[in-house]
Amino acid sequence: MKRELFGLMLVSAASLLFSGCAIQQSPERQAKLSELQRTIPTCYGERDCEAKWEAAQLWIVHHAGYKLQTTTNVLLETYNPSRSSTAIAVQVTKEPEGGGRYKMPVKIWCDNMFGCLPDSLDAALDFNRTVAAAAP
Repeated sequence: MKRELFGLMLVSAASLLFSGCAIQQSPERQAKLSELQRTIPTCYGERDCEAKWEAAQLWIVHHAGYKLQTTTNVLLETYNPSRSSTAIAVQVTKEPEGGGRYKMPVKIWCDNMFGCLPDSLDAALDFNRTVAAAAP
C-alpha cells in the first residue's frame, strides 16, 4: 500500500512539474506569439493576393528544409520533416475572410524535440513580415 501511494505521489508530482513547464512561457515568447497572431498576412483582390502568394512560395523555397510537395491556389506544403531533423517544414493556407479578403496563416514545425533551426516561431514571424510586405 505504501509503495502504491508513493508511486502515485511521484507520478502526480512529475505531472505537475511537466505541465507547469509546458504552460508557463517567457514574456518574450508570449509577445512573439501575440505578434504572430496579429501579423498574419492578408490580401485583398487578385493582384495583391497573387503577389503575396508568390512571396509565400519564394519564402518557403529559400527558408524551408524541404521541397514543396503541394502547390495549389489555396495550399502550399513542404514534405514532412525527417526523423529527429531540426530542418523546418512549412504549410500555408489561403483562407477566405469574405469580401474578397484572404488570410494566409503559416504553420512551421520540425521533428526534433529540442527545437528547430531556425526557431519555428522566429521563422513564422519572418514569414509574416516578408509576405505582408509583398506588393503587386
